[in-house]
Amino acid sequence: MSELRIQAEMAAFSIEPEELHGMVCGMAVNGSPEFVLSDFVDLVGIDALSDQESLGAFVNSALDELHDQNMIFQPLIADDEDPIAKRVETIANWAGGFLVGFAAGLNVEHSELPVDVQEIIKDFVSLTSLDPEDYQEADFEPGELEEHEASLTEVHEYLRVSTMLILALMDDHAAVESAID
Repeated sequence: MSELRIQAEMAAFSIEPEELHGMVCGMAVNGSPEFVLSDFVDLVGIDALSDQESLGAFVNSALDELHDQNMIFQPLIADDEDPIAKRVETIANWAGGFLVGFAAGLNVEHSELPVDVQEIIKDFVSLTSLDPEDYQEADFEPGELEEHEASLTEVHEYLRVSTMLILALMDDHAAVESAID
């Protein structure tokens, strides 16, 4: 189990770790000049959190990974060793958390976002509707398991790269907006 997952579990007891991570990432890339922990607490709800210290440690670790120059960022979803249904569930939860975090504090209309960001947001919305019940390994035909494994690897990489792309595009968008003002 990753250190980040452990920190997430310690930070919030009523929110799945992947959803909490998605919320942090979404809020961190929405073009706001800084990540304000108190705004995040307001978004999540104080009752969902274990304690401020655990939350702070988790948020700092998540932001450090997201902004690392070596591009070590990974969405916090279930490992390859977990059943496909569990991985699908965590992808849907992460994408949903990301969308909530991204929308929180966003100070532009959706139509004013860069076109590439709008497309990625649509894709993330689609991922939230993935149903783990559709991915029960016992129901797979021969060969389907490998296809689903490959698809999940692609989706994981898409989440990773798209999040970093949104970060860059929204930073550029914010810089252009502030230059216009």
